[in-house]
Amino acid sequence: MSAIISVIITLIIITIITRIYVLNGDKIHFFSTGMDKGFKINEIKVLWKLAKKTDLDNPMALYDSVPILNQCISKIITQSRRTASENSPKTQDFLSKLYKYRTRIALDTDGKRGLENTRYLDVGQRISIIYPGNGVFAAKIINNGRELVISMPVQDDKKNRRKLTLTGDEWKGKDISIYLWRKGDAGYAFDTVVLGSGTFGGQACIFVRQSEKLDRTQKRQSVRANCEVYAQMYMLKSDSQDYSTVETSAGYTCLIEDISEDGAMIRIGSKGKSNVRIKLQFMINDELVIMYGVIRAVEYNKILDQSRLHFECTHVDASMKNAILSYVYNVIPEEQKDRDLAIKQSEAAAETESDTPNEDSSSYIDSIGGGFL
Repeated sequence: MSAIISVIITLIIITIITRIYVLNGDKIHFFSTGMDKGFKINEIKVLWKLAKKTDLDNPMALYDSVPILNQCISKIITQSRRTASENSPKTQDFLSKLYKYRTRIALDTDGKRGLENTRYLDVGQRISIIYPGNGVFAAKIINNGRELVISMPVQDDKKNRRKLTLTGDEWKGKDISIYLWRKGDAGYAFDTVVLGSGTFGGQACIFVRQSEKLDRTQKRQSVRANCEVYAQMYMLKSDSQDYSTVETSAGYTCLIEDISEDGAMIRIGSKGKSNVRIKLQFMINDELVIMYGVIRAVEYNKILDQSRLHFECTHVDASMKNAILSYVYNVIPEEQKDRDLAIKQSEAAAETESDTPNEDSSSYIDSIGGGFL
């Protein structure tokens, strides 16, 4: 009797498991595939939710196709706008999770393109050199061949407001460490030795041994996109800020040249200053964005009397961050893309009919002047 009961129980369990698999087979397969591919369980849950919300025929494509991922995120934005739920905490939280995953995919892809040795360093690359016992020097690569040819390193003497250099003989045979930041990639460091000094193309230089080992010192945490967005800049004089305040008066007009969720490159007229706290206010894809942060570094062009400001964002609301990421990954709704294209085409047609050439961004920055930092 007990044997019959055991068989019945076993059959019931098998039936239940079979029914569960029939009803959830796609989901089980999706989750198991994601785990086999190395995705985190939280990422798999978000992607499954995305597939269901967008009625994706082949959810597996989200693991392998960035364009399909972008299209699905675009659909989520479109759906939320149609239901007037775009700004709801639930929608913004879901978008934040999607963009977090999208950013990881982008950064992991960039990471696979990292440099393995110094022979791939670009001419013009700016570097910092640690000369033990003598401090840190700045230079740039002026040729990359059998050895690295580096401009004669200089050191800032801020106290006496001058540049310090060493003679070629003082560099020859010395062990040095070189640090650099490769735009769009990461920071790198390597140790090498100075082989000698001389001139290259009429420029004083030192010759440095190539290195087969490059240490990747820091990977980017965000993805940047080139842009031309005019913004208003406001100086922050108080440590306490009401982040919900929208400025109604004009600030200092500036041009954002590239942007990410955690910073931007800003161009202004005149000479800027570092370590200045600012507020940026601008529109992107018809969305208001307000970013608070600090100018970490300044590149000043004396000839143009313009500065490029390296801006680090310390605060941006979640919905505004999502608006930035929507722009970075170009996942705006299709109807908005069509409208933007129509506007661009009409502007281009108007320009061809006009005898007066439009000012480019450089002349516009020149016209607004500066001198505010």
